[in-house]
Amino acid sequence: MKPKIILIGAGNFGKNHFRNLLKLHKQKIVDFIGVVDTDQKILDEINLKYKLQTSKNHKKFIKIADAFHVVTPASTHYGLVKELLKNKKHVFVEKPLTLNSKSSQELAMLAKKNKVILQVGHIFRFNSSVNLLKKIIQTKENTPYFMTGQFLQSTNPKSDVGAIFNYLHLIDILDNIIGKSPKKIFSYSNLQLNNPQREINANISVEYTKKLHANLNVGWIPTGKYRMLEIFTNKEHIKCDLLKQKVEIYRKGLLKKEIIFKHEEPLYLEIKDFLKCMKKKTVPKADGFIGTKIVKIAEIAKKSSESGKIINFV
Repeated sequence: MKPKIILIGAGNFGKNHFRNLLKLHKQKIVDFIGVVDTDQKILDEINLKYKLQTSKNHKKFIKIADAFHVVTPASTHYGLVKELLKNKKHVFVEKPLTLNSKSSQELAMLAKKNKVILQVGHIFRFNSSVNLLKKIIQTKENTPYFMTGQFLQSTNPKSDVGAIFNYLHLIDILDNIIGKSPKKIFSYSNLQLNNPQREINANISVEYTKKLHANLNVGWIPTGKYRMLEIFTNKEHIKCDLLKQKVEIYRKGLLKKEIIFKHEEPLYLEIKDFLKCMKKKTVPKADGFIGTKIVKIAEIAKKSSESGKIINFV
């Protein structure tokens, strides 16, 4: 039987979930039955074009749906996801899981207790170029010692979170490819917004070991969009454009190899993995416990930015 899916949040990034769920519905992989949104205009447009149920209240669907996609502002995640997990529904929630590690851990434990899938939208775990980087640096002859990354974009800052939580993709990418927890974290921001206080930009320095450091630059900028990661190993300099899924490998300053992956939408792969985990009762690549770890790293980075101190990851 096909799982019955409800999407909560069809604006902004939710539009991408909507498009992919429609695709999977047409492929007869899921039964995409409805959309919840607070914006009546969005619901009216969906009612005109598609044979889907719509509502401003997710409670309407709790008894009939098997799983929910939660693509709402980060500040709403905890309450929504907790309610759905309590009702033993599978949940795919966009990152970050919540805005603090304590509440994230609570959700991870609740999903485990109720034997349901909780998947967090750490989309770069499904990016082909990232998967290649992971393979490269896990070989003994290519031990990394320094990494630098940029996640910068010319969109308006979020109203509920700052740059660190909004662009924690780089934190997750490094957690995925390195496979180790950080030891120390230091973050600095020179541009702030108030009510609530949140950083527009941040430079995050992470020490994984005495021999491996990373420097990450995240935030909103006037123009452009950058998704870059560079890795320096004992033999190679590796450049990765995460948007183009392009990897360049340099040795002694010369380009030795360029790999451009045929584009396969990571979100589509991510949703398919969620469905597979529901069917086979397996653990997602980014479950609630991984989501909690990433939130904790971001939480420490934010505290460091506010205090101006180096903070240990414990």
